[in-house]
Amino acid sequence: MTLLDPVQVDALPQTVEEFISLQQQLARTPQGGAAMVVAALLVYAEDEALGWSCLSLAAHPDRLGEGPHDHAGRQLRTGDRQLLEQQMARQPYMPRSYVQGSSSENGYEAAPPYQFAFSANRYSGDPAEGQTKLFVACSGASTPRPVTVRRDESGLWRALESSSLIVGVVKVDG
Repeated sequence: MTLLDPVQVDALPQTVEEFISLQQQLARTPQGGAAMVVAALLVYAEDEALGWSCLSLAAHPDRLGEGPHDHAGRQLRTGDRQLLEQQMARQPYMPRSYVQGSSSENGYEAAPPYQFAFSANRYSGDPAEGQTKLFVACSGASTPRPVTVRRDESGLWRALESSSLIVGVVKVDG
């Protein structure tokens, strides 16, 4: 595995406009695009309605269906939405497992600034071709979790496949 530059989010967006602004800054790199998915999951854990909008914005257009959750009137597909709802109901702390310094022992506590660590391997693909698979460090799993990101026509990296981020983590101790 090759370690990539970490990404830091100083504070979670409180509005769609703040999410878009942060995305414009960070999603210029593959790991920035992957970090936006994790940030959207963190937002979802605090505010489901805002989280849905952020998740739709973090997803590549190829992963969206019709609906009201982004500015283009598109949203995550029904199956993706249902899986997320089920997993988050079971483990609402799961997104915090991607923040450096969190652990099951501390209840996956995470406070700003949020830092995310990424790696790639020889099978990740070449980002110069517009798509790559990254691995996000996870304190609740024995291995990093994969996220495939693809550059969109505006040059931003967005999640094409990120379902491994919500498969669950080691339960909180206590």
